[in-house]
Amino acid sequence: MEVSEFLNKVNNELKELYKNSALAYFNLATTGKKDYAEALEKAEVELKTYLSRRDLFEEVKSIVENISENLSNVEKRQFKLLFNEMLPNQLPKEVIEEVVKREVEIKSIYANYRPTIDGKEVSQNDILDVLKKSKDSEERKKAYLASKSIGEVIAPKLIELIKIRNENANALGFSNYYDMMMELQELSSDKVHSLFFEIKQDTDDIFTVIKDDIDSTISKKFSIKKDEVKPWHYSDLFFQEVPDIDDYDYDKLLEGADIVSLVKELYQDIGLEIQDIIDRSDLYERPNKNPHAFTISIDRENDVRVLENIRPNVKWLETTLHEYGHAVYDKYIDKDLPFILRTPAHIFTTEAVAMFFGRLARHPEFYEKILKLDNKTLLETSSQLLKLLRYQLAITTRWVITFVFFEKELYRNPDGDLNNLWYDIVHELQYIDLNERRAYPDWAAKIHFGSSPVYYHNYLLGEILASQFGGYINSNIGNSFITKEVGDFFANNVFLKGALLRWDELVESATNELLNHRHLVEFIKEA
Repeated sequence: MEVSEFLNKVNNELKELYKNSALAYFNLATTGKKDYAEALEKAEVELKTYLSRRDLFEEVKSIVENISENLSNVEKRQFKLLFNEMLPNQLPKEVIEEVVKREVEIKSIYANYRPTIDGKEVSQNDILDVLKKSKDSEERKKAYLASKSIGEVIAPKLIELIKIRNENANALGFSNYYDMMMELQELSSDKVHSLFFEIKQDTDDIFTVIKDDIDSTISKKFSIKKDEVKPWHYSDLFFQEVPDIDDYDYDKLLEGADIVSLVKELYQDIGLEIQDIIDRSDLYERPNKNPHAFTISIDRENDVRVLENIRPNVKWLETTLHEYGHAVYDKYIDKDLPFILRTPAHIFTTEAVAMFFGRLARHPEFYEKILKLDNKTLLETSSQLLKLLRYQLAITTRWVITFVFFEKELYRNPDGDLNNLWYDIVHELQYIDLNERRAYPDWAAKIHFGSSPVYYHNYLLGEILASQFGGYINSNIGNSFITKEVGDFFANNVFLKGALLRWDELVESATNELLNHRHLVEFIKEA
């Protein structure tokens, strides 16, 4: 079979398999129904079974290991990505079925689990409302601990799954699943962790100042000593969001506003249309629906969808800007590319775009141009909004490193003392002590450990690149982020190319430099 004929056949077959899986996952997330869980399990098994085909893999492997100059760049890239996707699936069908069954079970628990407070079932938004509004430390503690209760349900199931993943990775010649997946993402585990450790060291001093400022403010707010500040005194469940550290109610700025309309207006102003995506999306909370947020391309053509649980506050404004950043990336990829290449260049390049736009929720330009605040309010809020943005990036940086350092150890030694290890790393990176919780698997309450393994490092790589995008725009396009020229930059220099280029080639092509964490660190230090 000719190379072009072979690739056309594989692209067409993969398109149907991916579409079935994506549709089943979206249906499960929006309903929590058992039927859709079963449909997802079936679709995932069919996809992974296809990717496990030994005859197909050997042909792809042979071409990758003996690249011919007769192949075009488009063909070479397809074979490389296909190899990376097929390698972890070179397993017996019964092994694949067992892994998929366990993964779907864990995803279903995350989708359907509802904690209770004083015997009453609550949603994640209910818990976050308590952490946002309550002045009662005991009420906040109950809400915080309720959010962690899922950890005890998930942890034993997840640890068993991790052991199976590691056994499968061993069978494929890797030390563990974590290192395998990093390599197949075209990343070096050692280099990424060395980079993150360098960023930790570079931000230790400024984070100490920021954390002290936050804890001092919170201690006054709750009339407690600074060393009595606990995680439930912050505004989220893992100290990954900047808490309320002044008396200004930024959510009030959005009172009566339609978050989706504001986000649509922003993307329209930069020349990127999202109404068609909005029409296909599921944006507001209801029972039995996944309580989180994600974007999914169903067919890598025109069917891009967003799931959210929007409420009229800054958190959900940021989330909506973020998710539609993913969505426009998917939408504006060149549809003439073959199916295999109709994805972002890398997980972290789409995260970078989403983060770039998500940051605008704390940028004065959004409030001036989109929310159209009066000059007096803008003057009152602008400098504080930028301070909060820098604080947010510092907190995000430390949180992601916490997650990533723990996840690597989770796969290296799943039988270790994980609960204590979690709080050791939390203490070292986030400067939080919670000795009373060291006996509990609070780490497992974070959905990404179960739903998105070996993914989280891409968030910090994304923040680095988002800052690099910002630096390039300021130097080469202008000081405004909400312009048609900015939309053109992303559409033509980032989105259009899909996965045709490796991530490092795309970064250099779009920004005229290699990935450079200094842009992020310097912005944080301005705090």
